[in-house]
Amino acid sequence: MNKGKINKFTNSKELVDFHNKKADINVMAGISNFNIIFSGYKYTIILNLSIFVSTKKTRGVHMSRLVKAAQNNMKIKNIEEVLINIQKEVSVTQSNCKVIAEFKYPYNDQFLDVKITLDHIGQFHYKFGIIGITSCPCSKAITGIGHMQRTRLNMKICKKDYIDFNNIAKNMLVSFSAKLEEFMNRADEANKIIEAQNNSKFVEDVVRDCLKKFPDSEFIEAKSYESIHSHEAIAYWKK
Repeated sequence: MNKGKINKFTNSKELVDFHNKKADINVMAGISNFNIIFSGYKYTIILNLSIFVSTKKTRGVHMSRLVKAAQNNMKIKNIEEVLINIQKEVSVTQSNCKVIAEFKYPYNDQFLDVKITLDHIGQFHYKFGIIGITSCPCSKAITGIGHMQRTRLNMKICKKDYIDFNNIAKNMLVSFSAKLEEFMNRADEANKIIEAQNNSKFVEDVVRDCLKKFPDSEFIEAKSYESIHSHEAIAYWKK
């Protein structure tokens, strides 16, 4: 048994680098589910990042460089600029970098689900999701009361410009019969029900109204978590 002292490595150049060996098949690889704090807006947001690069010249990805690029660029004020800077830093040593950020953006007392993908050619692909209230026009016409449910609205937009998330949340919410609210007294609850009843919509109507607000969208979907059925109602539009 060797009882001698084991020396630590002081320079990474002393180590064999298997990443740079050649491979015969190119795959995309990287890191995913990497959580990091972003404080560029007036809110502190936890970003869930995925970063992928091409292995067309190497056997493996230098994943530590992907983590470091993310850590180096969290003090920028705009999330899109964060992704651009991560991509620029990674692209110095690795090719075809794609960066994906997922987070919840606070809007009033609700949250807008946001997913931003920056592809390797610098195009932003946005996916948004938010929940609201719908009431059924059919049951209202028959009984005078439309059965109500929570409905999730999803939308995809492709842009080269940055997007105002407040504007997205605001205009997605007006597509519902009514928006959700957290703190309400009895009068507030009663008025919320009346508001939804006076603006009854099918999921099909939610999709149509959202498209009117966002005519440049790529995809819109509304899914109703039905209150009197075990199934869900769903409608979508695709460009």
